[in-house]
Amino acid sequence: MMKNINWDQIWIGFILGFLTPLAAYGIYYFIGSTFELRRVNVSLCMVANLAPFFMTLNRELYRSSRGILFATVFWAIVIGCLSFFTNELHIL
Repeated sequence: MMKNINWDQIWIGFILGFLTPLAAYGIYYFIGSTFELRRVNVSLCMVANLAPFFMTLNRELYRSSRGILFATVFWAIVIGCLSFFTNELHIL
């Protein structure tokens, strides 16, 4: 049997915030009409973190919300570095 899990932990929120944009981009990749890796598309997939963020806020799981926020900042730094220092992410 599964023990009661304390969902109000930063690492659980970080994993959720890390995987949600990846899942959103995967869905976008298979449904969307364009398949190029663009900064606008990748940045919009980070908006998917709003759903778990507000769900954890409404359930008063503040540490998990903090983990999701940390993951969003992590993705923002990665996207910023890729777009400014490499040619991997196209501007438009």
